[in-house]
Amino acid sequence: MHNRRERIEEMLDRLERAEAYLEAGRVHRVEGLPQTYVVEGTALYLVNTGDGECTCPDAEKGHACKHLLASILLERSEQKVPKPLRMAV
Repeated sequence: MHNRRERIEEMLDRLERAEAYLEAGRVHRVEGLPQTYVVEGTALYLVNTGDGECTCPDAEKGHACKHLLASILLERSEQKVPKPLRMAV
């Protein structure tokens, strides 16, 4: 059994790898399917952020995998993009 510190360290490692996937352009939204992404890992993994599922082996073991984290990071970044201002002329 892992102690709390070890579990936090594991999650932070996953988060760092998720950020690297995102920065490398390995996370892709699936057009027409909301909250659905394909992430390029050692294989292509299908991720659904709505239900928190991924097709990778790590997620099948019940972990919050780096693919899911990367997809959520992309989703959050898209929500924070400011909309362009429209000015009346």
